[in-house]
Amino acid sequence: MRLFRKSMLSATVLALSTAAVVTVTAQPAQAQTYTSAPLTAWAYTDAARPTTADPNPSGDAPIGASDDAGTRHVRRAYFTFDITAYRSQILHRATLYSSERTVRDCTAAAPIEVWRTKPVTATTTWAKAPKALELVGQYTLGKGIICPGAYLGIDVIPAIEAALDRREKTITFEVRVAASAENDLAVARTMRQFALSTASNHAPVVSAPKLLNPDRPCGTLEKHPFAGGPYTRFNVQAADADGDYARITYATWPVAEPEKRVESTSIERDLREFPDGTVIAWQAQARDNDDAGPWSRTCYLTVDNTAPAKAPVVFSKKYNVPGYPGSGGQGVAGAFVFDAEGDRDIVSFEYRLSSGFLQSAKAGRPGGRARVELTPANDGRQRVEARSVDRAGNRGPFQTYEFWVRDTAPFAEIDVAGVNLTSHITLGSRAAEATSFGYALNGGTEVRVAVVDGKGTGEIVFPSAGSHTVALRAYAGNKLLGADTETVRVSDAPGIASEEFNWLSSPLSGEPGSFRFTPRTTDVVAYRYEFDNGEQGTVDAGADGTAVLEWTPQDGRYYEITVVSVRADGSVTEPAREQFFVISTKPYLSSDYGTNWPDTDGVGRPVTVSIDSDLPGVTGFVYSFDGGAEKETTDGAHAYVDVVPRHAGENTFTARARRSDGTLSPAATLTFTVTDAPVVDVKGPYGQTPMIGREATFTIAPAVPGIVGYRYNWGGWGEEQQLAADADGNATLVWTPESGSYEMLVIYGVTADGTVTESRTVGFGIDDQNVSVSATWSEWWPSGGMGVPGRIGFHASPSEATKRYLWRVGDGPMQAVDRDPDALVTDVPYTPDSSGELVVQVQREFVDGVLSTISEHRLLVGTMPLVEADRLQDNQWNGEPGEAGVFRFSGGTTGIVSYDYRVEDYTAGTEAATGTVAADGTGAAQVSFTPAESHYYIVTVTGRTADGTVTDQGRLSFSV
Repeated sequence: MRLFRKSMLSATVLALSTAAVVTVTAQPAQAQTYTSAPLTAWAYTDAARPTTADPNPSGDAPIGASDDAGTRHVRRAYFTFDITAYRSQILHRATLYSSERTVRDCTAAAPIEVWRTKPVTATTTWAKAPKALELVGQYTLGKGIICPGAYLGIDVIPAIEAALDRREKTITFEVRVAASAENDLAVARTMRQFALSTASNHAPVVSAPKLLNPDRPCGTLEKHPFAGGPYTRFNVQAADADGDYARITYATWPVAEPEKRVESTSIERDLREFPDGTVIAWQAQARDNDDAGPWSRTCYLTVDNTAPAKAPVVFSKKYNVPGYPGSGGQGVAGAFVFDAEGDRDIVSFEYRLSSGFLQSAKAGRPGGRARVELTPANDGRQRVEARSVDRAGNRGPFQTYEFWVRDTAPFAEIDVAGVNLTSHITLGSRAAEATSFGYALNGGTEVRVAVVDGKGTGEIVFPSAGSHTVALRAYAGNKLLGADTETVRVSDAPGIASEEFNWLSSPLSGEPGSFRFTPRTTDVVAYRYEFDNGEQGTVDAGADGTAVLEWTPQDGRYYEITVVSVRADGSVTEPAREQFFVISTKPYLSSDYGTNWPDTDGVGRPVTVSIDSDLPGVTGFVYSFDGGAEKETTDGAHAYVDVVPRHAGENTFTARARRSDGTLSPAATLTFTVTDAPVVDVKGPYGQTPMIGREATFTIAPAVPGIVGYRYNWGGWGEEQQLAADADGNATLVWTPESGSYEMLVIYGVTADGTVTESRTVGFGIDDQNVSVSATWSEWWPSGGMGVPGRIGFHASPSEATKRYLWRVGDGPMQAVDRDPDALVTDVPYTPDSSGELVVQVQREFVDGVLSTISEHRLLVGTMPLVEADRLQDNQWNGEPGEAGVFRFSGGTTGIVSYDYRVEDYTAGTEAATGTVAADGTGAAQVSFTPAESHYYIVTVTGRTADGTVTDQGRLSFSV
């Protein structure tokens, strides 16, 4: 039976010219195939030539009547298409279409008929026309539409599908004027050759259905597998001839209850919802973006959710000693047997050695045994864990079999000479009975060596650089005692040795030394070397392949040398690298000049110089600055000294290390260039930081002589301003900041001839006079409530400039509170007497008696009632169960007539008490509560006014 078609398109006649744009429904990307069915034959017949055949003529198809030289012609057209390609596809569109070429009379309505007929042949004529089989459709062209050029499109999906169901390979359509008007000259026309366009899709198909976990075949109703547990998996192979992605749907249902069929895209099904013995049927279906394929054949399983209750018996003849010194040996295989002890439900076992991966072994028969060989990789206590697996894949409990593996494996020391050079191997074992050792390189032939004085020695040649595997075995006669594997990293990089330049030596700069390079491969003729300072070169190798490099370090520091061997053919080996440290005979000098931003260094500003030496026996340093008198430190090999530049430009610091024998090292020199930018000091009213609304003073001093004035701007981009200097080049700038929290002054000096110095950028913070407020209440959302105590906190910077804060709420009196010297914020208690907005005004009095401006802060007070208790205090442990306590509710807002309360036993997750209590004339109320258990309780309360308005929620929590 053929697959059904996806959709039906109505036969349409579109009044479009042949040049018109046709809009079609968008289709999924890379899904349907859009093509045209091959036209295998076509013909038109002529009543005026009833016996003349004209198969596959060129040109258009004439239909209807015409008079040519007095002869009346009546013509019909036939088109045969190959439809075999659609036998295995689903048709989404099949349109027989054409358009007019010529029309005799566009005012006349032309009744057009399309018939399905027998195929066109080479002998098709008017007299032997293909037999009409069924009328496909009737259509009207001409009057009222575009003419000529009307488009005729007919949906022929039903006709094609019927033909395919009849297993026909072709389909033929006849196009004619209806018999009632066929002789009417006015309705005759020529049509372009008809074509058959299609949109089709191969529906995906599935095959090879089976179960996974457990791995079982599909099965039949009479003979099928068992399965159970939460993770039974289904599996099929899906194929789509169009290459589309296929999604799989699985259907399952109890055979006895087909109405419980469940379809899902999950590959897993939890079978625990079915009782043991239930027979489950299942199928799979694949679907692409357009169509669903056929369902697979039905598979079956019987549910078995009951896992084996008993662990298998595990034993081994070779590994049967539970304690030291054990039996067998590392690398020695031993047989282990798992026994189901006749439980015929058991068909296999899962096992692992120590912490290895689980493996599976089939029982020789249901309820029988399985034998496996395991090779311990380590000595000492080991274990095999095994569990039974039944026919449904259910796993039973693990059985743990512990044993001790004797320490018999050989060990080896390999002196690796390099590549293609003879290396030496020395083997040993803790097994005293060992008579020989074997070793094999990279799976090659084993070499046997005898044990002499407990050791065996041999030679081994590594053929290339890289990792190599050496298999080791110990024997007593021909009996394998133990085995192990060594992984050896082999390099052909040369050896680098030096008596002077290594981590254990203390070479000095300027003192000569040497390096010896030795080959670690054959045919070495030279060595290339490079130091990390770029110094490089080549030294030729002697007849023995070695070479010596004489070298003298010029500086004291860390060095790295890289060396490669050069073979006769020009190829090089892997590089070898060595690092070492050379002690400088000169001190190491560094300074903090220019390390700050903005840069505050300059003429007259101290510079700290760090002096260090790694020379042994250093007791101090002799130094001088900018040609001045020498001074000396006596604090050992590390010292810090301050120097003050007296001029712009280069300043030179020179130091020598003094050693314990009184000798001085060579001198080290540090030169730093001091800017000629002016030096600026900033002073605000209470320190170095300016303050908004208060004068700040900038004292400016020149770094070079001849300064007559200064140019400056704010921020680096503001309008440039000028400032005159006094006779010494000094100037004072007074500035009052109006806003901001940070500013920069950019300033440079000007000489009489207009020469300008480098610029100085002075960055500084700006303090705000105003006081910031933090409180129990926020300016963004309401909190607390009328009558609920809280706090208001004041803070201002710099805090040490503040003597006290002056504050008030609303129209209340101004109050004063001294700044708390031990806290960042100075708090005052406050209880709101109303809900809504609180306006807090505050200013500070500075230590010099000046008052700041007044700032306003708005806080929002909510309607939360105050919850108080006589005994059951908030956030505390209180008394014992059975002791009553009283809660008092008040405040929140005005006009409260009652309170709704709830006591939750949070520990138990239950409601301990709830109710409503009327407020007294003051808007307060109280209730009594007796906790029954030693639990954690939460009390929540809301007030209610006469009009039903509910307040915010108040809360109290306590533990008993």
